[in-house]
Amino acid sequence: MDFSKQFEQIKGSVVNICVLNSPKEKKVISSGSGVVIGDGTKIITCSHCIKPNLLNIARFSGEDNARECKITFNDPIKDIAILEVDKSLGKGVRMGDSSAVKIGQEAFVVGFPLNIKKITALSANIAGFEPVDGFELIRIDSSINHGNSGGPLFNSEGELVGIVNAKHGGLSYILTEVQQAKSKEMEVIGGTNLVKFIQILIKQMQRNLNLGIGYAIPINTVVNSLKSSNLLIKRKL
Repeated sequence: MDFSKQFEQIKGSVVNICVLNSPKEKKVISSGSGVVIGDGTKIITCSHCIKPNLLNIARFSGEDNARECKITFNDPIKDIAILEVDKSLGKGVRMGDSSAVKIGQEAFVVGFPLNIKKITALSANIAGFEPVDGFELIRIDSSINHGNSGGPLFNSEGELVGIVNAKHGGLSYILTEVQQAKSKEMEVIGGTNLVKFIQILIKQMQRNLNLGIGYAIPINTVVNSLKSSNLLIKRKL
């Protein structure tokens, strides 16, 4: 699918969400994605992309200038968060209807994977649905990676229909056992704790594991979660 026109319409509404260790040192300790909605002062992202007790910022593609964000809604169970900035970041995206999403439809994902500071767009296909507590995740066939979390899933019309929150993948039971081993009890060879070293490698492998399948929270689930708060968002903008 050629989604170049749709991308041009939404590229200014997708931001890189970063968590900094402190306002003074400003070291990035985690990076994800988010999408601007409404009047441009609110951002949808994933709960696991933010840290309530640290500094959360939003920045545009290729820019070092960042805007400090305030957390106005956070649901760790559904993995949904709403951030707010003091001044508009620009035009919010158009909201779609995730109940109309069907298996086989074309879509696209936008975000900041693998700590890349420039915006990245990926084609996607709706591959299925995954039942979870109280709703179904949208299963998508796309190259989802660490950093795509919190980013938007758009339908072929450029409407927001989901928020990317996970990629499919796992480790074999042998690697899992090594990962969970207590490194302090293992032998140190040549000054190096081999188990600890291997655990670091496994962690990097898991972060970059790419099986071409990811998941997204339906935008209708996001909207319904906000109905109990004062953060109601319009479906069409």
